[in-house]
Parts: sequence; structure tokens; C-alpha cells
Amino acid sequence: MMTSTISRPRINFWMRMFRAFCLYLVLEFGLFVIIKQILHTTERELSGPYLAFAVPGIIILLLAWWLKKCEEHGSSSKRLALGWGLSAAFFFSAVAVAFCYSIVELHLVHPSDLKRFIVVGVGGVLIAAFSLYRVALLRISARARFTDESRLR
Repeated sequence: MMTSTISRPRINFWMRMFRAFCLYLVLEFGLFVIIKQILHTTERELSGPYLAFAVPGIIILLLAWWLKKCEEHGSSSKRLALGWGLSAAFFFSAVAVAFCYSIVELHLVHPSDLKRFIVVGVGGVLIAAFSLYRVALLRISARARFTDESRLR
């Protein structure tokens, strides 16, 4: 009987990431089908915005993998929380850029009107980064305390 060399928690992590990424792409595809019907555009016109929105999902998947590796190697809780905060900033900035690109590409907004979107996008990126940093720091610290307490028993 063959046994897997990959630990069960790691398999669960990858399965969750894979499912989340597939759900992300399916929901995105559904959104673009609706947009196609509303705007009466062709698939060719929507391919650029669809790919622009697919990139953030790949970014967050790679960043989560990298942060999981850092956690396995025993990085400090502040460094991991900072990594999660920066990954949120990268993810939301990629989504904001994809959104701006898409609305210009679909001729919904003139490029000169993007100033308002940029201000809102920068604010959203900062809020996401600081929020995820605090949440990650609390969870990582709590997990570290729980692990230390279980070792003492």
C-alpha cells in the first residue's frame, strides 16, 4: 500500500485554494456572460477584461502558497502578518487595475475620468492591507499560543 508523502493539512490547503480559484473563475465567467448580454459585445472584446480579472486570482494563489511556505519554515508572526497584508494590497491593486482597464476597454468611461477611481482604489488597497495585517497578526499569534500551550502539556 502506498502512502502519500504530503501531509493532510497541506492537501486540505491546496484543495481549498483550488476550489476557491475555480469558483472565482466560474463566477467571473458568469459575470462576463451577463455583461456580454447587456452590452451586446463580442467574445473578442471581452477576452481582455476577462484575462485582466483572472490574473488577480493567480496572484493570490501564488502569494498564499509562498506565505504557507514561510509559515512552515517558522517565520515570525509579524513577518507573516505583513506578508498577508502586502498580499491583500497586491490582490486589491490588481483587481483595481483590471477594473479600470475593463471599463475603459468596454468604453464605459473615458480614460480622463479615471482619477476618481484611482483615489478610491488606493484607499481600498490601504484599508485592505491594514485590515488583513491586523487580522492575520491576531490569528497567527493565537495559533502560536495554542501550539505553545499544547507542547507544554
